[in-house]
Amino acid sequence: MKLAVIHVNAEKYSGLYTELIDGNFRRVMADDTQIMHKYVRRLRRATDTVFAYPTLLNKVDVVEQALAAQDEGADAVMVACSGDPGVAEARTLLSIPVVGPMEAALHLACTYGRKIGIVTVQDRSWMEYCEMLADSCGLSSRLVGVRPIQTPSATAFTEGFTRPALIAQEIAANARALVDAGADSVVIGSAGLSVMASAAGLAKVPDLEVPIFDCLSVGFKTAELRSQMQRKMGLPSHSAIGWGERLPEADVSRLRKLFELSGKA
Repeated sequence: MKLAVIHVNAEKYSGLYTELIDGNFRRVMADDTQIMHKYVRRLRRATDTVFAYPTLLNKVDVVEQALAAQDEGADAVMVACSGDPGVAEARTLLSIPVVGPMEAALHLACTYGRKIGIVTVQDRSWMEYCEMLADSCGLSSRLVGVRPIQTPSATAFTEGFTRPALIAQEIAANARALVDAGADSVVIGSAGLSVMASAAGLAKVPDLEVPIFDCLSVGFKTAELRSQMQRKMGLPSHSAIGWGERLPEADVSRLRKLFELSGKA
């Protein structure tokens, strides 16, 4: 199986992050899985992804890379961002599974306990977006709350990649607070924090059998599963009606020309 991981920052600025994420994926991937790393061409700063406008612009690059991955033989695609950018859009174009890690992790967390909590970055905009994602997944009634770490994102996404254990301690403390507030399982609502947590070996609240989910690793395994279900059982990559309805090829070509996307990704 060839699984494409679409990164939401340009490759030049993703060195330490890619090293850590590769290590995490190697621990969970199936023996026959190959990872195809794909990177957007433009976005440079991880901190940009907590704002709506750069995320909107970046979705186009994400979808372009997903299309390229399918052309290059990928069996499934996972977007390596807890905001799941471009996932809904790519599903209307691709014939292989496209997975958003946060959607996957939130739903999996609900199978481990009725009430869920989310630990994420300090940015208020992203805290609210995590709430919006839970709502879009139909899980608002099961969400206890969203708690941020105190380390600013600019520091967490630089020093955190060289000293992940320090960030993992903050994640664990906030996960414990969510448990005290009623959560039965906890999802890390940040791709970067997820990478750091797993690199530091954090998978449950210390001294409690309460899971803490690295959303990227969950998304990766979900992509493997959905690819296998498509190939071995004939399930479609996504529902072809409703919001996931496939766009006719003639309209795809028309729109790509209209928005000057007619070249290769």
